Amino acid sequence: MLKDELETLRLKQNNEYLKLLEVAKLTEDLAQAIDRRDEVVVRMLLTERETLLLQLQEMDLSVREGLLSQPEADAIRLSALLNGAEAQAPEEEALSAQVIKKQQLLEKINLMDKRISTRLGGKRSYYNSLR
Repeated sequence: MLKDELETLRLKQNNEYLKLLEVAKLTEDLAQAIDRRDEVVVRMLLTERETLLLQLQEMDLSVREGLLSQPEADAIRLSALLNGAEAQAPEEEALSAQVIKKQQLLEKINLMDKRISTRLGGKRSYYNSLR
């Protein structure tokens, strides 16, 4: 596997992480706006957040499409790393660490979303429908 490809993917994962930090901040702001019952700000934050999430989706799609141009064995390994597999070689460690960092932030955002949703929707919350 090429070190250049691993570094490129690490940088792309880092860019996604930075976008996720923005999503996390907007999610925190959203929770505060909901507490204040500020409907205008809530709508604005939801729109901003949706825009960032769509950008993240496009970034992820671009990464996944880039894997298709790799030799099959490399594509399978890179895909595994992007899905959280442990590094098996020293050159994979930076990418693996970045993916783990991103996954942890995603979990934090999901927990914030769950709290917001259950606060707003009560029994009608999406998360209550999963029980």
